[in-house]
Amino acid sequence: MTQLHGYEKIRMLRENEKMVAQQKYQGAAAEFEKNANQLYDLLRKKELVEENYRQSLSDKSAVNTLQSYHQYLDFLMPSIISIQRKVDVSRKEMNRLQENVTEQYIEEKKITKIIERKKRLFKQEETKKESMLMDEVSIRNYIEK
Repeated sequence: MTQLHGYEKIRMLRENEKMVAQQKYQGAAAEFEKNANQLYDLLRKKELVEENYRQSLSDKSAVNTLQSYHQYLDFLMPSIISIQRKVDVSRKEMNRLQENVTEQYIEEKKITKIIERKKRLFKQEETKKESMLMDEVSIRNYIEK
């Protein structure tokens, strides 16, 4: 049974590693969500500006208005590209950490299965010893009679 104590320590270590991996994943997911929301906001702004630009073209608005829309779109594009890169990087990191969480979960389950198997074997061995002891006691009682 002392062997199980060592396995229990390993299981606790694996469980702690899994918890750390889950916390890192949650942080990465929050970062991804933040970046994705920024990208969404920028794309939404771009969409509204493009709609206003098309509306201004059909209304035959002043050239200055069209020019300002065009300049704003030119200003938004580098920001959109930059945020898109951040979203891609944070998505890859989030997926990598998700795989790590899955691996840690599997490792913890392996140790848990080993512990369960060891306990079952220990119990079977104890039952066998008890049965042998009972047989021996029965034989002694029979011989003494």
